[in-house]
Amino acid sequence: MISVTRRRPELGLLFWVSAMGVTGSVAVAAAEAAGFRPQQLVIPVIFIVIAFVLHLFLAARGIRGDQLLLPIAAALTAIGLVLVQRLASNLLVQQLSWTLIAAGAFAATILIPRDLTALSRFKWTWALLGFLLLLSPLLPVIGREVNGARIWIGLGTVTFEPWEAVKILLVIFFAAYLEEFREVLSQTQRRFGPIPVPPLPYFGPIVAMWAIAMVVMVFERDLGATLLFLGIFLAMLYLATGEAFYTLIGILLLLVGGYVAYHAFGHVAARVDVWLHPFAEEVRFSSGYQLVQGLFALANGGLFGAGLGNGMPDRIALRAPTPFLQLLAAGLSFIVALQTLVIVGGNARLIPLTGITLPFVAYGGSSLVTNWMLVALLIRVSDLTARVKGTP
Repeated sequence: MISVTRRRPELGLLFWVSAMGVTGSVAVAAAEAAGFRPQQLVIPVIFIVIAFVLHLFLAARGIRGDQLLLPIAAALTAIGLVLVQRLASNLLVQQLSWTLIAAGAFAATILIPRDLTALSRFKWTWALLGFLLLLSPLLPVIGREVNGARIWIGLGTVTFEPWEAVKILLVIFFAAYLEEFREVLSQTQRRFGPIPVPPLPYFGPIVAMWAIAMVVMVFERDLGATLLFLGIFLAMLYLATGEAFYTLIGILLLLVGGYVAYHAFGHVAARVDVWLHPFAEEVRFSSGYQLVQGLFALANGGLFGAGLGNGMPDRIALRAPTPFLQLLAAGLSFIVALQTLVIVGGNARLIPLTGITLPFVAYGGSSLVTNWMLVALLIRVSDLTARVKGTP
């Protein structure tokens, strides 16, 4: 029997999401066509059905996890659909198709694996798979270059960004690795002044992550992925050890590598130059166009936009029952936070603009599918926490 009452708050929030999605779609359709036709409700209604089916699926599985995550993900995806309808309506059906695939990936992640903690036993498998996927765009046959960044692979007519899956694989690896070696990394007796110096074999992953980040920035020409991967690793390293010096060392290595890459590689220098001078006549209608339009949008909408400006700092990671699940949930949360920071910071000209997508909102299948899988993993962690504590 489906226990819908157990997830009643989630159900109520989904009704608000439905109202928002329908209202936005109707407003866009009416403005574009100077009149509204009932058939224009087909896509938002299909999306609403998908969202409620996922709710029923969680209820049927007896999931006790967080009831805010699904409505939030659905709301952001609905906003993305409305924006695609407004800006590129010919891609709306394709984006809805990706949403359906993402829903399937969400359900599969809820079901597999049955024991979430079992992921930690295969940490080196995830690391190797993530490394191979990360380098796959550099291969001569399947690698694709889009807008100057070589971050795509193509199989026939299907193309996707492998680094979207890599970020989840690496977070699983980081969580398992840091759970195993956090004591060695945080309680080392060897220090260079105030800086802790762990045994060389345990210091290797820090250098390895820096090297991987530099490969991505230099050869795949993707500054956003570089910031995201290294940022997630350093954040999780700090959470696991409590040593801020590891983070400082990582930032210093990133700055040194970035400085060398700026002077050695033209495409890196071009990104930085556009960031510094976006209104220059030779770039404002070409490579600097997106940044300039973003600045105009911010100037028009104001710093805080029309939102309430309030947030909820409570995180699932703080209540997870094991160190691995704590680090896993924290890393997954940092993915969304840092990815949002990088793209918003780029459009606000706080950092160089990158090709990072805004989670759930931006057009594209790779990002949408992996972000819904990320939400499913967070729901599973919160479900395990609720079961351990015996909460309904």
